[in-house]
Amino acid sequence: MNLSMRLSRTHLDEGDADLEELKALEERKRALEEQIQNASAQPEKILREAQELASTLPPPDDLADRRRLREFEEKASRTQIRNERRTQGKSLLLLVLLLIATAWLVSWVITLFVV
Repeated sequence: MNLSMRLSRTHLDEGDADLEELKALEERKRALEEQIQNASAQPEKILREAQELASTLPPPDDLADRRRLREFEEKASRTQIRNERRTQGKSLLLLVLLLIATAWLVSWVITLFVV
């Protein structure tokens, strides 16, 4: 009887070891499936984060910089227009003076030939 108890204990110990090994394998399988599921969700997560980033407004200090830049460009363009008009006005004045001087020279040459 002693031998049969030893055999049954050994058999039970082997069964417990097999059961524990099976539980460890199932746990490992569950952990691997969870890793696979997490890995397959990563591209969707990255895409969602990129879409959220694209749809958000820039921070307020960037908006202030943009506003200052736009105002500067508007002011600079108005100043350039004013400068251009001033330059064209001076050019027109010089053109009128040149035409008057040319007319005076032509009239002087004509008076020299007539006399």
